[in-house]
Amino acid sequence: MITSESIQKRFEQRFSCNAKWISSAPGRVNLIGEHTDYNGGFVLPAAIDRGIKIAARLRRDDFLNLYSETFNESVSFSVSTRIPPPKTKGWYSYFAAVADQFMKKDKSVPGMDVYICGDIPLGAGLSSSAAFEVCVATLLDAVLCTNLSKQEIAVLSREAEHSEYVGVQCGIMDQFIAAMGKKDHALQIDCYSLDYKIVPFDSEKAAIVLCNSMKKRGLVDSAYNQRRSECNQGLKIINELGDKTYPTLRHVPYPVFEKYKARLPENVQKRVLHNLTENRRVLEFVEALEANDFAEAGALLFESHESLEEDYEVSCKELDRIVEISAACKGVFGSRMTGAGFGGCAVSLVKPNHVEEFKNSLSETYNREFNVLPEIYVASPQNGAEISHIE
Repeated sequence: MITSESIQKRFEQRFSCNAKWISSAPGRVNLIGEHTDYNGGFVLPAAIDRGIKIAARLRRDDFLNLYSETFNESVSFSVSTRIPPPKTKGWYSYFAAVADQFMKKDKSVPGMDVYICGDIPLGAGLSSSAAFEVCVATLLDAVLCTNLSKQEIAVLSREAEHSEYVGVQCGIMDQFIAAMGKKDHALQIDCYSLDYKIVPFDSEKAAIVLCNSMKKRGLVDSAYNQRRSECNQGLKIINELGDKTYPTLRHVPYPVFEKYKARLPENVQKRVLHNLTENRRVLEFVEALEANDFAEAGALLFESHESLEEDYEVSCKELDRIVEISAACKGVFGSRMTGAGFGGCAVSLVKPNHVEEFKNSLSETYNREFNVLPEIYVASPQNGAEISHIE
């Protein structure tokens, strides 16, 4: 994990002065509740101990001078007027997108030297983009003294990702957990009302183990926006056929879906089915965690993966195989793909005394079959975004 001391030192080496602000935001693992967030449903993410850190200091001119350690790249642009959306999207698009949201609030973003680093693997489904957005928003909130709540920072960050700077019509989950995570807890989020519930997670009973398939995927270039469109189509058709208007798929009662499913295109029917059953699984998973029933929680993970593979069709052979291998390992409660899909990570709940055996077995088998070593991390729930002002 990157420390504040280490990024301060790197900032000083890069800019020959000390940073005045250091902001941080974590990546996340979504334990269960996949592709439900943009349909007003329930999700259960936890912040993890990998994240983004940004060190910054004001400049005397009106230029944002950004350096990304991950990409070893510098970008500068003036903030004297609205930042034009870049013709070619890159890591800096996210910074510009968040800055633009503050400008829309009539806040003048000042010139700054900015050093960005992180240890979230890119394209792994651990939400590096949302962590970056929330980290930038947390920084600018402090610099501009806007005093936004963490929930407001999450919403602003989501709007940044929806904007023409990035162009991904994501839900609120990733930004919400990056802003509002709580150590030793998961967060049940109602993505329609934004109500949330803190759910204890006993890491002494079960370890959260993430396995990166090493298959990268880009959200904008994947079928993510297509899936969202199919869900919207399903809701529209059900509302047109029925005598009641449901605001989101989450609000559609299962008997209503059963009544009209034959009238839905086959792919749309499958997307709706996943959402309705996945929302049920989230609520049952929370009950299992509250009862420390990790056997039941694990069974729900396997069910979730099957639905994501067959009904939502966002898995891939690598993720499917990780789940199959995990199911055969001793001490594993359950496993499923996590994140948008098409690559990235799987999450497993494992008895702590079996973690090393599980990691070795999974790594050996996966490497033998796919000729690549997976990255495997053990995570525990952490706090959300933080800011420090260095005098």
